[in-house]
Amino acid sequence: MPVRFPIRTLTLTALTAALLPVAALAQAPVTPPPAPSAAEATQVTRLVVGDGRTHTLTVLDAETGNSLGAFGTPGKLSGLYAGPGGTLAYALHRDDHRVTVLHSGLGRVSHGDHDDLVLGAPHVLATLNTGPKPTHFFTHGDRIVIFNDGNGTTSLFGEATLGLTNDMTVLKAAQPDHGAPALLGDTLLVGMLALNQVDAFDVRGGQLLRSFPGCPGVHGEAVRANTAYFGCQDGVLAVTVAGKTLSSVKLTPPSGAPEGTRVGTVAAHDASARVYGNFGNGLVSWTAAARTLTALPLPAAPLKFVFSDDGKTLVVLTANGQLHRVDAGTARVTASLPVVAAFDAADKAAVRPALAVGGDRAYVTSPSTGEVLVVRLADLGVVRRVKVGGTPAFLALTGVSGTRH
Repeated sequence: MPVRFPIRTLTLTALTAALLPVAALAQAPVTPPPAPSAAEATQVTRLVVGDGRTHTLTVLDAETGNSLGAFGTPGKLSGLYAGPGGTLAYALHRDDHRVTVLHSGLGRVSHGDHDDLVLGAPHVLATLNTGPKPTHFFTHGDRIVIFNDGNGTTSLFGEATLGLTNDMTVLKAAQPDHGAPALLGDTLLVGMLALNQVDAFDVRGGQLLRSFPGCPGVHGEAVRANTAYFGCQDGVLAVTVAGKTLSSVKLTPPSGAPEGTRVGTVAAHDASARVYGNFGNGLVSWTAAARTLTALPLPAAPLKFVFSDDGKTLVVLTANGQLHRVDAGTARVTASLPVVAAFDAADKAAVRPALAVGGDRAYVTSPSTGEVLVVRLADLGVVRRVKVGGTPAFLALTGVSGTRH
């Protein structure tokens, strides 16, 4: 049976008193303004930047580059992710067994026919103890899924009710492991690196539904439609959930692939028929009907690769410091441009640059120069270099759309 814990008993505490006033979120004009046209809606984006050495979080206005606030955290940063609602960022502190939930200060107030923007002060909303060594972060719909390597548990909770309800569902896997979770409806899939398999659990009852062996060194996952794809040392394992029916298919590597080359990171978008994974000095892609991975050579190993909002473009940052624009439908590189210093992908201790994509911009951190580069996707031209100082190594995009008054 899944265990439900109140989040407040798991150290739900604020790290700062700079909370957004409740009145700012609740206040509405007595007489609503006329319904705005689509052209009047404004998108506001804020960047959350994590420092790779001081482990502080800084919130920047994406348009001006102005700093809106900086926050200490309870430990070393191991990951930084945007939440599904667009307003929160989640910083994982694996070695310190905590998750920092940072509110960007952005919000919306609904007036039925339109939403008003709320531009508030960023603040730390909560510090969560989801379990020992929180490592892999996954979102599906409104739900957050975090796998805790220290005890093999997966913690699930809803973002929209974070702070309003205290429920957190915790499911236990077969053993502590480096797990890769994916959620499809009420079916939780967990890739177990040491066990070389993917286990399927019923979230409602907690019982193990089925195990899918044959994925050695499973690492990395992404979901498209009703299928989750897991990286393996010898290809990709596709697990499909169709109602109560679970099935799997193994995708084999490209012919002639160098020995030891594997998929360990996967990216998918529902608007893209192709799914992508890293593969040595390049990428591989595949479709739902494929049984063999298709190679896409690049000049250096990919450090990060992210889909554009519409799923038509894949943006890739490679270890030689280049940014590449890939047509996601055809798996062809359409533009490449150097943006940051080259990086040794084999150096596990070095602070790596980060990549995020939103709207018509890509954002790249430059740890060696203490900057965030704003890049125009249309031609990969650098629009702005934002000096943040320190060693920026983690990046998450938050943003909301609405009407300014």
